[in-house]
Amino acid sequence: MYETAVTLVGEVLSAPKTRETRHGNRVASFRMVSIARRFDRANQRWVDGDRVHATVHCWKQLAQGVVQALEKGDSVLVTGRLRTKEYETDGQRRTTAEVEAGAVGLDVLHDSRTAADDTDGETAGAGAASARDCFRAAPPCPRTAEDTSTQAIGA
Repeated sequence: MYETAVTLVGEVLSAPKTRETRHGNRVASFRMVSIARRFDRANQRWVDGDRVHATVHCWKQLAQGVVQALEKGDSVLVTGRLRTKEYETDGQRRTTAEVEAGAVGLDVLHDSRTAADDTDGETAGAGAASARDCFRAAPPCPRTAEDTSTQAIGA
């Protein structure tokens, strides 16, 4: 089976929520939006393009770091495997996008906490610093064959 690898840059729409699978694995999920931007030469300004809404699922130690570091409104980069699910509600067929994240990071170039807390233009604010500290404090995810098995990801 082919997998679609994606990298999304966007904004966190909902605070991460955690749950535990029946196998005891922690999963954190949050919603995000990625908005394409393009320069409109006729009007000499940047305009919004297409939007991609996705639910991001993070497993195990990545889940722990995401819950500690992310909050609604943060600018993030997410890389992982894209999956789509179709469903029907009120007689309408809908499609939703989900990303099983391999890595999640704060986008410090566009992070609203950095801009809001940066009073002298040279130092990042306390909000951005505490988020970075959370990512640094979380131990790295182990890379073993056991971690990539179907049982390890709760399938």
